[in-house]
Amino acid sequence: MSGSPVRDADVSVLTLPRDEPPRSHDPRRTRFTWVLVVLVVGVCVALVYLSGVLVLLPPEVDTMLVRVSENQVSSPLLSASGYVVAQRQASVASKGTGRLEYLSVTVGSRVKAGDVIARIQQDDVQAIQHQARARLDVAKAALANARAELRDAELSQERAAALLPHQFVSQAEFDTAVNRLHRAQAAVRSSSAAITAAEADVQTADVMLDSTLIRTPFDGIVLKKFAEIGEVVAPMASSASSRGAVVLIADMNSLVVEAEVSESSLAGISHGQPAAIVVNAVPGKRHSGTVEQIVPTADRSKGTVLVKIRFNELDDRVFPEMSANVSFLSSAQLPSQISSRMFVPASSLSRANGRTVVFVLEDEVAREIPVEELGRRGGDSEIQGALPPSVKVILAPPVSLTSGAKVRARAGN
Repeated sequence: MSGSPVRDADVSVLTLPRDEPPRSHDPRRTRFTWVLVVLVVGVCVALVYLSGVLVLLPPEVDTMLVRVSENQVSSPLLSASGYVVAQRQASVASKGTGRLEYLSVTVGSRVKAGDVIARIQQDDVQAIQHQARARLDVAKAALANARAELRDAELSQERAAALLPHQFVSQAEFDTAVNRLHRAQAAVRSSSAAITAAEADVQTADVMLDSTLIRTPFDGIVLKKFAEIGEVVAPMASSASSRGAVVLIADMNSLVVEAEVSESSLAGISHGQPAAIVVNAVPGKRHSGTVEQIVPTADRSKGTVLVKIRFNELDDRVFPEMSANVSFLSSAQLPSQISSRMFVPASSLSRANGRTVVFVLEDEVAREIPVEELGRRGGDSEIQGALPPSVKVILAPPVSLTSGAKVRARAGN
Protein backbone atom coordinates (compact mmCIF):
# COMPACT_ATOMS: atom_id res chain seq x y z
CA MET A 1 0.00 0.00 0.00
CA SER A 2 1.45 3.09 -1.05
CA GLY A 3 0.71 6.40 0.60
CA SER A 4 1.71 10.01 0.29
CA PRO A 5 4.78 11.04 2.16
CA VAL A 6 4.32 12.52 5.62
CA ARG A 7 5.12 16.18 5.70
CA ASP A 8 6.61 17.94 8.69
CA ALA A 9 3.75 19.57 10.53
CA ASP A 10 3.97 23.10 12.02
CA VAL A 11 3.71 22.40 15.68
CA SER A 12 4.06 26.07 16.71
CA VAL A 13 0.37 26.45 16.39
CA LEU A 14 -0.03 23.95 19.13
CA THR A 15 1.77 26.14 21.77
CA LEU A 16 -0.36 27.97 24.29
CA PRO A 17 0.16 31.78 24.55
CA ARG A 18 1.50 32.96 27.88
CA ASP A 19 1.40 36.49 29.40
CA GLU A 20 4.62 38.48 29.63
CA PRO A 21 6.06 38.68 33.13
CA PRO A 22 5.42 41.99 34.89
CA ARG A 23 8.22 44.55 34.90
CA SER A 24 10.19 44.75 38.11
CA HIS A 25 9.59 47.91 40.32
CA ASP A 26 12.70 50.19 40.65
CA PRO A 27 12.66 51.94 44.14
CA ARG A 28 15.49 54.28 43.21
CA ARG A 29 13.50 55.75 40.33
CA THR A 30 10.51 56.33 42.64
CA ARG A 31 12.69 58.05 45.26
CA PHE A 32 14.23 60.31 42.63
CA THR A 33 10.78 61.26 41.38
CA TRP A 34 9.62 62.24 44.88
CA VAL A 35 12.78 64.24 45.53
CA LEU A 36 12.29 66.09 42.27
CA VAL A 37 8.68 66.85 43.14
CA VAL A 38 9.66 68.14 46.62
CA LEU A 39 12.36 70.36 45.14
CA VAL A 40 10.00 71.86 42.61
CA VAL A 41 7.37 72.52 45.29
CA GLY A 42 10.02 74.04 47.62
CA VAL A 43 11.30 76.35 44.91
CA CYS A 44 7.77 77.48 44.15
CA VAL A 45 7.05 78.14 47.83
CA ALA A 46 10.33 80.05 48.23
CA LEU A 47 9.57 82.20 45.20
CA VAL A 48 6.11 82.98 46.54
CA TYR A 49 7.54 83.84 49.99
CA LEU A 50 10.31 86.05 48.60
CA SER A 51 7.88 87.89 46.38
CA GLY A 52 5.66 88.51 49.39
CA VAL A 53 8.60 89.71 51.51
CA LEU A 54 9.79 92.04 48.77
CA VAL A 55 6.29 93.44 48.52
CA LEU A 56 6.10 93.93 52.32
CA LEU A 57 9.54 95.57 52.70
CA PRO A 58 9.37 99.37 52.69
CA PRO A 59 11.06 101.05 49.72
CA GLU A 60 14.58 102.44 50.02
CA VAL A 61 15.25 106.17 49.72
CA ASP A 62 18.31 108.41 49.64
CA THR A 63 18.67 110.86 52.51
CA MET A 64 20.88 113.79 53.48
CA LEU A 65 21.28 115.94 56.58
CA VAL A 66 19.97 119.50 56.58
CA ARG A 67 22.91 121.88 56.30
CA VAL A 68 22.82 124.80 58.71
CA SER A 69 24.91 127.94 58.31
CA GLU A 70 25.16 130.94 60.59
CA ASN A 71 23.55 134.22 59.67
CA GLN A 72 25.03 136.86 61.95
CA VAL A 73 23.96 140.43 62.38
CA SER A 74 27.62 141.40 62.46
CA SER A 75 30.81 139.42 62.40
CA PRO A 76 32.17 138.31 65.79
CA LEU A 77 35.06 140.14 67.38
CA LEU A 78 37.12 136.99 67.62
CA SER A 79 36.76 133.24 67.10
CA ALA A 80 38.64 130.46 68.82
CA SER A 81 38.47 126.71 69.17
CA GLY A 82 38.77 124.65 72.30
CA TYR A 83 37.38 121.74 74.27
CA VAL A 84 34.57 121.23 76.76
CA VAL A 85 35.99 120.69 80.26
CA ALA A 86 34.32 120.00 83.60
CA GLN A 87 35.66 122.50 86.12
CA ARG A 88 34.63 120.29 89.00
CA GLN A 89 35.82 116.72 88.74
CA ALA A 90 37.51 114.31 91.11
CA SER A 91 39.25 110.95 91.09
CA VAL A 92 37.45 109.15 93.91
CA ALA A 93 39.78 106.89 95.91
CA SER A 94 39.76 104.93 99.13
CA LYS A 95 41.29 106.25 102.36
CA GLY A 96 42.31 102.73 103.32
CA THR A 97 44.17 99.95 101.59
CA GLY A 98 42.43 96.72 100.68
CA ARG A 99 40.90 94.54 98.01
CA LEU A 100 37.86 95.95 96.22
CA GLU A 101 34.88 93.71 96.92
CA TYR A 102 31.94 95.90 95.83
CA LEU A 103 31.46 98.37 92.97
CA SER A 104 28.00 99.68 92.09
CA VAL A 105 28.70 102.11 89.24
CA THR A 106 29.94 102.00 85.68
CA VAL A 107 30.87 104.61 83.11
CA GLY A 108 27.92 106.98 82.61
CA SER A 109 26.28 106.31 85.99
CA ARG A 110 24.78 109.34 87.70
CA VAL A 111 25.65 109.64 91.38
CA LYS A 112 24.57 111.83 94.28
CA ALA A 113 26.77 113.35 96.96
CA GLY A 114 27.41 110.84 99.74
CA ASP A 115 26.41 107.75 97.75
CA VAL A 116 28.42 104.60 98.55
CA ILE A 117 29.74 103.48 95.16
CA ALA A 118 32.40 100.98 96.27
CA ARG A 119 33.72 99.08 99.28
CA ILE A 120 36.99 97.39 100.16
CA GLN A 121 37.33 94.35 102.43
CA GLN A 122 36.29 95.08 106.01
CA ASP A 123 37.18 91.89 107.92
CA ASP A 124 40.34 93.19 109.58
CA VAL A 125 38.84 96.59 110.38
CA GLN A 126 35.71 94.99 111.84
CA ALA A 127 37.92 92.85 114.10
CA ILE A 128 39.70 95.98 115.34
CA GLN A 129 36.33 97.62 115.96
CA HIS A 130 35.13 94.62 118.01
CA GLN A 131 38.30 94.73 120.11
CA ALA A 132 37.85 98.43 120.78
CA ARG A 133 34.24 97.96 121.83
CA ALA A 134 35.24 95.08 124.12
CA ARG A 135 37.90 97.24 125.81
CA LEU A 136 35.28 99.94 126.29
CA ASP A 137 33.00 97.43 128.03
CA VAL A 138 35.89 96.37 130.32
CA ALA A 139 36.61 100.00 131.18
CA LYS A 140 32.96 100.62 132.02
CA ALA A 141 32.89 97.57 134.29
CA ALA A 142 36.09 98.76 136.02
CA LEU A 143 34.50 102.16 136.59
CA ALA A 144 31.43 100.57 138.16
CA ASN A 145 33.70 98.56 140.52
CA ALA A 146 35.74 101.66 141.39
CA ARG A 147 32.61 103.60 142.22
CA ALA A 148 31.45 100.84 144.55
CA GLU A 149 34.82 100.89 146.29
CA LEU A 150 34.60 104.66 146.54
CA ARG A 151 31.18 104.48 148.17
CA ASP A 152 32.44 101.92 150.71
CA ALA A 153 35.52 104.07 151.44
CA GLU A 154 33.37 107.15 151.97
CA LEU A 155 31.19 105.31 154.51
CA SER A 156 34.24 103.97 156.35
CA GLN A 157 35.80 107.42 156.53
CA GLU A 158 32.55 108.95 157.80
CA ARG A 159 32.26 106.32 160.57
CA ALA A 160 35.90 106.77 161.56
CA ALA A 161 35.48 110.54 161.65
CA ALA A 162 32.44 110.19 163.95
CA LEU A 163 34.15 107.78 166.36
CA LEU A 164 37.52 109.48 166.55
CA PRO A 165 36.45 112.29 168.98
CA HIS A 166 35.17 109.69 171.43
CA GLN A 167 38.36 107.67 171.16
CA PHE A 168 36.46 104.65 169.83
CA VAL A 169 39.00 104.39 166.98
CA SER A 170 42.62 105.26 166.98
CA GLN A 171 44.22 107.97 164.91
CA ALA A 172 45.91 105.32 162.80
CA GLU A 173 42.60 103.68 161.93
CA PHE A 174 41.17 107.04 160.98
CA ASP A 175 44.15 107.79 158.75
CA THR A 176 43.76 104.38 157.09
CA ALA A 177 40.12 105.16 156.29
CA VAL A 178 41.07 108.56 154.82
CA ASN A 179 43.79 107.03 152.65
CA ARG A 180 41.44 104.34 151.45
CA LEU A 181 38.97 107.05 150.40
CA HIS A 182 41.68 108.84 148.44
CA ARG A 183 42.68 105.63 146.67
CA ALA A 184 39.06 104.93 145.74
CA GLN A 185 38.66 108.43 144.36
CA ALA A 186 41.82 107.98 142.25
CA ALA A 187 40.56 104.62 141.01
CA VAL A 188 37.34 106.23 139.85
CA ARG A 189 39.25 108.94 137.99
CA SER A 190 41.51 106.31 136.41
CA SER A 191 38.53 104.23 135.28
CA SER A 192 36.86 107.32 133.80
CA ALA A 193 40.02 108.12 131.86
CA ALA A 194 40.20 104.50 130.67
CA ILE A 195 36.64 104.81 129.38
CA THR A 196 37.55 108.00 127.51
CA ALA A 197 40.51 106.25 125.92
CA ALA A 198 38.39 103.22 125.01
CA GLU A 199 35.76 105.47 123.44
CA ALA A 200 38.50 107.14 121.40
CA ASP A 201 39.65 103.69 120.23
CA VAL A 202 36.08 102.83 119.24
CA GLN A 203 35.77 106.10 117.35
CA THR A 204 39.05 105.38 115.56
CA ALA A 205 37.81 101.91 114.63
CA ASP A 206 34.53 103.39 113.36
CA VAL A 207 36.44 105.86 111.20
CA MET A 208 38.63 103.08 109.85
CA LEU A 209 35.53 101.03 109.03
CA ASP A 210 33.90 104.00 107.33
CA SER A 211 37.10 104.49 105.33
CA THR A 212 36.45 101.17 103.64
CA LEU A 213 33.34 102.73 102.07
CA ILE A 214 34.05 104.88 99.03
CA ARG A 215 31.56 107.75 98.73
CA THR A 216 31.01 110.40 96.08
CA PRO A 217 31.95 113.95 97.12
CA PHE A 218 29.35 115.70 94.92
CA ASP A 219 26.62 115.10 92.37
CA GLY A 220 27.94 114.09 88.99
CA ILE A 221 28.46 111.46 86.32
CA VAL A 222 31.08 108.72 86.24
CA LEU A 223 33.46 109.45 83.36
CA LYS A 224 36.07 106.73 83.87
CA LYS A 225 36.46 103.54 85.88
CA PHE A 226 39.98 102.66 87.01
CA ALA A 227 39.50 99.57 89.20
CA GLU A 228 37.53 96.36 89.09
CA ILE A 229 36.26 94.04 91.81
CA GLY A 230 39.14 91.95 93.14
CA GLU A 231 41.86 94.53 92.55
CA VAL A 232 43.79 96.12 95.41
CA VAL A 233 43.22 99.84 95.91
CA ALA A 234 45.48 102.07 97.97
CA PRO A 235 45.41 105.81 98.76
CA MET A 236 48.78 106.48 97.15
CA ALA A 237 48.95 103.42 94.86
CA SER A 238 51.99 102.20 96.76
CA SER A 239 52.63 99.29 94.38
CA ALA A 240 52.43 98.73 90.66
CA SER A 241 49.60 96.22 91.10
CA SER A 242 47.37 98.52 93.16
CA ARG A 243 45.01 101.24 92.01
CA GLY A 244 45.11 104.76 93.36
CA ALA A 245 41.58 105.73 92.34
CA VAL A 246 38.41 103.80 91.64
CA VAL A 247 36.42 106.15 89.39
CA LEU A 248 36.57 109.64 87.93
CA ILE A 249 33.41 111.70 88.33
CA ALA A 250 32.56 115.13 86.98
CA ASP A 251 29.93 117.71 87.85
CA MET A 252 28.09 118.29 84.57
CA ASN A 253 26.80 121.63 85.88
CA SER A 254 30.36 122.99 85.81
CA LEU A 255 31.02 122.50 82.09
CA VAL A 256 32.98 125.26 80.36
CA VAL A 257 34.84 125.59 77.09
CA GLU A 258 38.56 126.15 77.45
CA ALA A 259 39.88 128.01 74.42
CA GLU A 260 43.36 129.36 73.74
CA VAL A 261 43.43 132.96 72.53
CA SER A 262 46.44 134.68 71.02
CA GLU A 263 48.09 137.27 73.24
CA SER A 264 47.65 139.91 70.53
CA SER A 265 43.86 139.35 70.52
CA LEU A 266 43.40 139.24 74.28
CA ALA A 267 42.58 142.96 74.47
CA GLY A 268 39.22 142.27 72.79
CA ILE A 269 38.07 139.85 75.49
CA SER A 270 36.81 140.76 78.95
CA HIS A 271 35.20 139.00 81.89
CA GLY A 272 31.43 138.61 81.45
CA GLN A 273 31.57 139.16 77.67
CA PRO A 274 28.85 137.28 75.71
CA ALA A 275 29.90 134.47 73.43
CA ALA A 276 28.36 131.94 71.10
CA ILE A 277 29.41 128.29 71.41
CA VAL A 278 29.01 125.66 68.71
CA VAL A 279 29.81 122.11 69.81
CA ASN A 280 30.87 120.03 66.83
CA ALA A 281 29.02 116.97 68.16
CA VAL A 282 25.73 118.94 68.19
CA PRO A 283 25.46 120.45 64.70
CA GLY A 284 22.90 123.13 64.08
CA LYS A 285 22.74 124.16 67.74
CA ARG A 286 24.24 127.43 68.95
CA HIS A 287 24.73 127.73 72.71
CA SER A 288 24.77 130.99 74.57
CA GLY A 289 27.87 131.50 76.72
CA THR A 290 29.70 134.01 78.87
CA VAL A 291 33.40 134.55 79.46
CA GLU A 292 33.90 133.28 82.99
CA GLN A 293 37.65 133.52 83.48
CA ILE A 294 40.78 134.68 81.75
CA VAL A 295 43.56 132.58 83.25
CA PRO A 296 46.24 135.04 84.45
CA THR A 297 49.17 133.27 82.81
CA ALA A 298 50.34 132.72 79.26
CA ASP A 299 51.89 129.82 77.40
CA ARG A 300 55.24 131.18 76.22
CA SER A 301 55.72 128.38 73.69
CA LYS A 302 52.41 129.12 71.94
CA GLY A 303 51.94 132.77 72.80
CA THR A 304 48.39 132.14 73.95
CA VAL A 305 46.23 132.71 77.02
CA LEU A 306 43.60 130.25 78.26
CA VAL A 307 40.05 131.63 78.37
CA LYS A 308 37.13 129.77 79.98
CA ILE A 309 33.62 130.27 78.58
CA ARG A 310 30.65 129.12 80.66
CA PHE A 311 27.44 127.69 79.16
CA ASN A 312 24.44 129.84 80.05
CA GLU A 313 22.14 126.86 79.44
CA LEU A 314 23.23 123.25 79.81
CA ASP A 315 22.64 120.67 77.10
CA ASP A 316 22.45 116.94 77.89
CA ARG A 317 24.19 116.20 74.58
CA VAL A 318 27.35 118.08 75.57
CA PHE A 319 30.02 116.03 77.35
CA PRO A 320 33.57 116.74 78.56
CA GLU A 321 36.40 116.61 76.02
CA MET A 322 34.13 117.49 73.08
CA SER A 323 35.60 120.00 70.63
CA ALA A 324 33.86 123.35 70.27
CA ASN A 325 34.17 126.66 68.47
CA VAL A 326 33.64 129.94 70.30
CA SER A 327 32.69 133.30 68.81
CA PHE A 328 33.33 136.22 71.16
CA LEU A 329 30.67 138.89 70.64
CA SER A 330 30.40 142.53 71.50
CA SER A 331 28.18 143.57 74.37
CA ALA A 332 25.62 144.93 71.90
CA GLN A 333 25.48 141.67 69.95
CA LEU A 334 23.83 138.86 71.86
CA PRO A 335 23.67 135.24 70.75
CA SER A 336 19.88 135.57 70.47
CA GLN A 337 20.41 138.00 67.60
CA ILE A 338 22.17 135.30 65.58
CA SER A 339 19.93 133.18 63.38
CA SER A 340 20.60 130.09 61.30
CA ARG A 341 20.04 129.45 57.60
CA MET A 342 18.96 126.01 56.44
CA PHE A 343 19.93 124.51 53.12
CA VAL A 344 18.69 121.29 51.53
CA PRO A 345 19.27 119.75 48.10
CA ALA A 346 16.82 121.16 45.59
CA SER A 347 15.80 117.60 44.66
CA SER A 348 14.27 117.10 48.12
CA LEU A 349 11.57 119.72 47.52
CA SER A 350 8.20 118.65 46.20
CA ARG A 351 4.73 120.10 45.82
CA ALA A 352 1.72 118.82 47.71
CA ASN A 353 -1.70 120.48 47.95
CA GLY A 354 -0.35 123.64 46.38
CA ARG A 355 2.52 124.10 48.85
CA THR A 356 6.22 123.30 48.99
CA VAL A 357 7.11 120.43 51.31
CA VAL A 358 10.04 118.23 52.22
CA PHE A 359 9.86 114.69 53.49
CA VAL A 360 12.02 113.87 56.50
CA LEU A 361 12.94 110.40 57.73
CA GLU A 362 12.19 109.70 61.39
CA ASP A 363 12.38 106.12 62.70
CA GLU A 364 11.87 104.69 59.17
CA VAL A 365 8.73 106.79 58.70
CA ALA A 366 8.42 109.60 56.15
CA ARG A 367 6.93 112.78 57.56
CA GLU A 368 5.82 115.73 55.47
CA ILE A 369 6.86 119.20 56.63
CA PRO A 370 5.76 122.38 54.84
CA VAL A 371 8.61 124.79 54.08
CA GLU A 372 9.20 128.01 52.23
CA GLU A 373 11.91 128.20 49.59
CA LEU A 374 13.82 131.45 50.00
CA GLY A 375 16.27 131.00 47.15
CA ARG A 376 18.66 128.67 45.40
CA ARG A 377 22.43 128.52 45.37
CA GLY A 378 23.81 125.95 43.00
CA GLY A 379 22.11 122.63 43.68
CA ASP A 380 20.95 123.70 47.16
CA SER A 381 17.81 125.51 48.19
CA GLU A 382 17.59 127.80 51.19
CA ILE A 383 14.42 127.01 53.10
CA GLN A 384 12.53 128.23 56.10
CA GLY A 385 10.33 125.99 58.19
CA ALA A 386 9.88 123.98 61.37
CA LEU A 387 12.64 121.47 60.69
CA PRO A 388 14.17 119.87 63.79
CA PRO A 389 17.98 119.99 64.08
CA SER A 390 20.09 117.20 62.60
CA VAL A 391 17.16 115.81 60.62
CA LYS A 392 17.52 113.78 57.41
CA VAL A 393 15.55 114.86 54.33
CA ILE A 394 14.54 112.40 51.61
CA LEU A 395 16.10 113.13 48.23
CA ALA A 396 13.91 112.94 45.13
CA PRO A 397 10.84 111.60 46.97
CA PRO A 398 8.57 109.41 44.81
CA VAL A 399 5.31 110.96 43.67
CA SER A 400 3.40 108.21 45.52
CA LEU A 401 5.13 108.96 48.84
CA THR A 402 2.76 110.15 51.57
CA SER A 403 3.26 111.34 55.11
CA GLY A 404 3.41 108.41 57.52
CA ALA A 405 4.57 105.89 54.92
CA LYS A 406 7.21 103.34 55.88
CA VAL A 407 10.54 103.85 54.08
CA ARG A 408 14.14 102.77 54.60
CA ALA A 409 17.33 104.78 54.25
CA ARG A 410 19.55 103.31 51.61
CA ALA A 411 22.74 101.72 52.93
CA GLY A 412 25.49 104.33 53.29
CA ASN A 413 23.07 107.26 53.81
